[in-house]
Amino acid sequence: MTKSLEILIMFDSNFTAEQLNKLQEIIPNGIVNNVAYDNVSVEMLNRADIIFGWPTEEELQEAKNLQWLHLPSAGVDEYANQDLYHSSDIIVTNSSGVYGLPIAEHVFSLILAFNRNLPHYLKQKQKKEWHRKETRKDLWESTIGILGLGDLGSKVAKRAKAWEMKVVAVNRTIKEAPDYIDCLYDPTGIDQLLAQSDYIVLALPQTEETKGIISTAELKQMKEDAFLVNVGRGSLIDQPALIKALKKEWIAGAGLDVTTPEPLPKDNPLWELSNVILTPHYSGNSPTNYQRLFNIFSKNLRHYITEESLENVVDFKAGY
Repeated sequence: MTKSLEILIMFDSNFTAEQLNKLQEIIPNGIVNNVAYDNVSVEMLNRADIIFGWPTEEELQEAKNLQWLHLPSAGVDEYANQDLYHSSDIIVTNSSGVYGLPIAEHVFSLILAFNRNLPHYLKQKQKKEWHRKETRKDLWESTIGILGLGDLGSKVAKRAKAWEMKVVAVNRTIKEAPDYIDCLYDPTGIDQLLAQSDYIVLALPQTEETKGIISTAELKQMKEDAFLVNVGRGSLIDQPALIKALKKEWIAGAGLDVTTPEPLPKDNPLWELSNVILTPHYSGNSPTNYQRLFNIFSKNLRHYITEESLENVVDFKAGY
């Protein structure tokens, strides 16, 4: 590739001067603009060949020379729409591989907090009370069901196997179970997964196929002592159905890092339910994320200038 490239980093990141210099070394005759989101101009958008960030639909309309958009998130959501872009040859990549590690840790934080009654003990501490509450269940030799075996789902599965759990999963594309999966189903096996799992983890992207994948029928398939964890997207769950299930104790509880909408309105019943642990779309946070973001983007930039295939390319038809 001989054309001089212009990169616009419109992401309020913690990229260091050293990292930005490394990007410049990859495109020595190009331009690397690292601009705080609020300071991005129409002219910058218009000149950019490559954008790293989450431009709005209106900003994408100004990005007339854009050839490659890299999203700092693993989720793609509305960006999986080819009509947003001027070029039909647009490449969109995501940051899958950055957030799986911290999110997997968060999944087990939610499960263990629920099992070991930590929310109860935090309230008890505030009252300076000293009473024991029976542990709900053991983690080992229990069954965890994972919907989605991308980067996140795979990392959850590997850690669950290390906890001596039985691991079952549903995935659309993987045909052969890796060694850390005891039983792998295609999407027609969701009911079987739900019926046997002590913990269900939603690690799916948001697509038309996955919206509302957990609703009343699926909640009634679960064990009465099952714990549901959602670290995918709030839209994966029919939220009114979940609230009803939690109130009627069809399932034991839920750990939700994502909701519909976000932020969750103060009058939403989920706030008041004692069998729910809520976190504010926080599970992917990690002090090492920026280094992994840089590694993925810089590696793909090298691929781009040598006209090699990029990693983490979004499939517009699949929606992720």
